[in-house]
Amino acid sequence: MEALLKYSKPANYFEEALPLGNGQLGAMVYGKTQLERISINHDTLWSGKPGDTFVEGAYESNEKAKKLVNEGKRYEAQREIEENFTGKWLNSYMLLGDLYIEREGATTKTENYIRTLDLENSIAKVSYTEDGIDFTREYFVSYPNDCMMVRLTSNKPVSYKISADCVGKSAVTRCRDSLYLTGECPTTLAPSYHKDAYPITYDGDGVKVSAIVKAVTNGTLEKETEEAEVESTLRILDSTDVVLYFCAETSFISFDKLPTKETFYACIDKMEKLSQNSYEDIKNAHTSDVSKLFNRVKTDFGGKPSSLDTDERLKSENKDLGLCELLYNFGRYLIIAASREGSRATNLQGIWNDSFYAPWSSNYTLNINAEMNYWPVLMNNLVSCNLPIIEQTKNISQNGKETAKRLYHAEGFVSHHNSDIWAHTTPVGNKRVNSTQYAYWNMSGGWLCRHLYEHYEYTLDKDFLKETAYPIMKECAKFYLSVMENYNGKWIITPSTSPENSYNADGHLIYLAKYTVMSQSIAEDLFKNLSKASKILGIDDDFTKEINSRKDHIGIYEKGSDGELLEYDGDYEETDIYHRHVSHLYAFYPADIITTENNPEVSQMVKRTLERRGDEGTGWSMGWKVCLWAKLKDGDHALKLVKNQLRYMPAKPDENHDMWHAGGTYANMFDAHPPFQIDGNYGVCAGIAQMFLQCEDGKVKILPALPTEMSKGSIKGLLAKGNITVDIEWQNNKATSVKLVTPFKQTAIINIEGKDISVSLKPNEIYTVV
Repeated sequence: MEALLKYSKPANYFEEALPLGNGQLGAMVYGKTQLERISINHDTLWSGKPGDTFVEGAYESNEKAKKLVNEGKRYEAQREIEENFTGKWLNSYMLLGDLYIEREGATTKTENYIRTLDLENSIAKVSYTEDGIDFTREYFVSYPNDCMMVRLTSNKPVSYKISADCVGKSAVTRCRDSLYLTGECPTTLAPSYHKDAYPITYDGDGVKVSAIVKAVTNGTLEKETEEAEVESTLRILDSTDVVLYFCAETSFISFDKLPTKETFYACIDKMEKLSQNSYEDIKNAHTSDVSKLFNRVKTDFGGKPSSLDTDERLKSENKDLGLCELLYNFGRYLIIAASREGSRATNLQGIWNDSFYAPWSSNYTLNINAEMNYWPVLMNNLVSCNLPIIEQTKNISQNGKETAKRLYHAEGFVSHHNSDIWAHTTPVGNKRVNSTQYAYWNMSGGWLCRHLYEHYEYTLDKDFLKETAYPIMKECAKFYLSVMENYNGKWIITPSTSPENSYNADGHLIYLAKYTVMSQSIAEDLFKNLSKASKILGIDDDFTKEINSRKDHIGIYEKGSDGELLEYDGDYEETDIYHRHVSHLYAFYPADIITTENNPEVSQMVKRTLERRGDEGTGWSMGWKVCLWAKLKDGDHALKLVKNQLRYMPAKPDENHDMWHAGGTYANMFDAHPPFQIDGNYGVCAGIAQMFLQCEDGKVKILPALPTEMSKGSIKGLLAKGNITVDIEWQNNKATSVKLVTPFKQTAIINIEGKDISVSLKPNEIYTVV
């Protein structure tokens, strides 16, 4: 199984460093020999605080815009929205700080350098020889002990200086064998792309952090002095073994409370308990924890072993199957490292960000990106890692009720295209020209509800469906019912946008339409899932009757002049035929309203749409297209896009690089939009899994999009809907062994080579189909 990243030189940039994480703490290891840098994050360090982000007069503005759209004045409606409906920018994910390890007297004469990331055990290692001394460094971030550990060993005594910095308003002080870090996030931080007279403000209510670095060594710790430099530095003399313990506590409590939790003494208490454990004990608990999750799925794509470093493999014209397998397993690794029970949902950069001004504020972009982060989670048998997105959806559904009431005079809850740790649900934009294209989109609630229902489908947890999923789905549907209008026999959400896209009309870029296919598809998907959920739960009330009466009168799938699926309420001139978003294909994937089996005609429109959009795009866009081509049962085209996404991207692309149409993969295998966005890693991971297993039309489909090149191999441990674990082996592109196991008694339909096989499964008994 391909599960090792390997390099023969240190990282110079963030996009070359190696990621570690436990859901809350994230670390990027550079592996430098003279002055090592480890950038550190905590998932609750965000700017801002809970509070009102509403714009006065927004409801009246929306009503005026709706009237203008009905009068055919779409450009005027956009300007109205931008001036009077859009609100404040939301908040930004912050960095915690950096830890530095300097070896005194180091030279540049380094030999035998190796830097690795072991995905199975989530351990980064660096080894090298310098000045005739052999060095080994080991790094990991533990979930069981909620800490980062670093071990520095050498075969001869050496001396080190340990220093650190921290976020925002900060201080670093030394006390005996430890460094104490304190920091505070700003309560206002304007995005880097928005000119603001007051871009950064502190009012004392921001999230605060305390962190401790403790050193245990067989050498000597230099005594403290009154010199300022030494007071914030640990100096370790004549050591062959140094262990660094790192832990952190933040003042964050919850999305709806000011972050007032005490941090300093809580962090001291945590370190006292942590340091009672040896390095080996913490390491063993860590590897046991992560390997159990990672090894739930085992892969063999039939590739040949490669002796090349990972970055050299990426630079090679030949993207071998082993590299594709490594990309897939890296995606699974990132899920385990960034999304664990009790952590926040993964944002645009997962949990890894080294910048005070993060790209796109590193927030939750809900018109594709945050949801894409969770596409591969359930199918890769990582159910507990799905809990953070459920928690974020709960929070959004609570705040979104006030937004629905004040902005639309509607029932239920609504959320727009951005959110943050405070679960804000209002439209952003801050009067920016052209902000309608992203800010006005109000359909993210329905998309998040798809994740709730899928959680039930994969687990069959009826209590979860009853107590969590159904109530939230119902509130989202109430909003749609409140704002829908009947139009030519269809219930439409109007006016509407298709995320970040536009068309040409009347000499302007137009974002608004009477309806858009994506908005209709999301509402249709929600209503149909609610209908299924109500039957499972035995609910038959007036609300259910209304849902059932409308669910088949929402979806609109019309053919364009070139055979494509129309995106808007007309066959308009597209502004960018190669646009990165393919939002109007939502019903095909991630939803499964349309499949190649149940609606071949619309499936052909989907295919034609993808052909016209092309195989280029941002990194995450290519990940989405991998999923779509796999769902079209075209594994060869899907694999082609995987290899496109594996195109090497330097950490600092050429200034002429087209960031909107040509993404790729950085040296550390992070997805390149560019800049780095983790959604592309997760999207392609989901797409590769769809080559081997798809759950649609009430069936478990085996090898539905197996690429011709993958003629022999196996994948074991994938999870199908119905809580069925599936092992598949194949030769000559045909399944030779399919094994199923489930904790429930049930009948499943297994589709192999187009043939349906009905199987009766008994709890915890392995059933061999082939």
